[in-house]
Amino acid sequence: MSGRGVSIVTGGGRGIGRAAALALAGAGHAVCVNDTGVDLGGHRPDPHPAEAVVEEIIRGGGLALAAGADARTRPAAEALVAAVGDWAGEAPSVLVHAGGTLRDAMVHKASDDDWSEVLASHLGVAVELTRAMAGSVRSLGYGRIVYIGGAAGLVGSIGQAAYAVAKAALFGLTRAVALEMAGRNVCVNYVAPFAFTRMTESIPAASEQLRDYLRAAPGATPSDVAPLVAWLCSPAAAGTSGQVFGARGAEVALWSQPRPIVRLVATDGWSADSLTEASAGLQAHLVPLESEFDLFGGPPVPVSGRTR
Repeated sequence: MSGRGVSIVTGGGRGIGRAAALALAGAGHAVCVNDTGVDLGGHRPDPHPAEAVVEEIIRGGGLALAAGADARTRPAAEALVAAVGDWAGEAPSVLVHAGGTLRDAMVHKASDDDWSEVLASHLGVAVELTRAMAGSVRSLGYGRIVYIGGAAGLVGSIGQAAYAVAKAALFGLTRAVALEMAGRNVCVNYVAPFAFTRMTESIPAASEQLRDYLRAAPGATPSDVAPLVAWLCSPAAAGTSGQVFGARGAEVALWSQPRPIVRLVATDGWSADSLTEASAGLQAHLVPLESEFDLFGGPPVPVSGRTR
């Protein structure tokens, strides 16, 4: 098959997934738009969002396939990857995981089902599709994986423990798979987007800070995130792997990652008392408890000339 590769985009029927699928198709990829079409909480599957994006891609002269598979299990993920390979005539070499559901609740109030659903849709799908594709991209010597993460997974978020845990785990998956694939031209990266989507719209305006954020949020759209994702999925991104990027409106950011920032040594070993005494030297280096809304002061910089 001609083009830049065969791609699977989860959550491709809406929001950032849709924008990424369109951008990849525009770059010449054959795109599988994988979306169960469920609502934000993971209920009521609907094939129409994926089918609509496929129709849009085909009208633009691209190649696309709609798939409603829920790939959170190994058999389902392997079946999806095989079906895409049969359709395209070659194994998929690009994965963009943008799918996921949301059930906000405090850590002690979320039900077992809430935890299971959110972890499976964000993390389980990523793990299983990565496992299903890993062997072929290693053999091919080319692959691109982009996990759509979130700042909540890097700094936490009140009332979103399950979501934050899932997104944090995607960061760990990014680093692990990037290391395993190093030297094989398989690049794995994490993108923390800030875009006005149905997830953003669901945030309750519980404080003035959040009300300010939500008023400014429409200035950052899913289409603003898509160029970064498409670049990370291109041959031009060779050598860029294991990284965390942010995208918000006209802004692209490279995030720092956990590293030791201060070192204390007790050659005789530590005790509770000595740690208490030494902890004064750590105070200036402690990371404050901030949410994503604290980190990004001010509204997003919108892309100029765009009409909403």
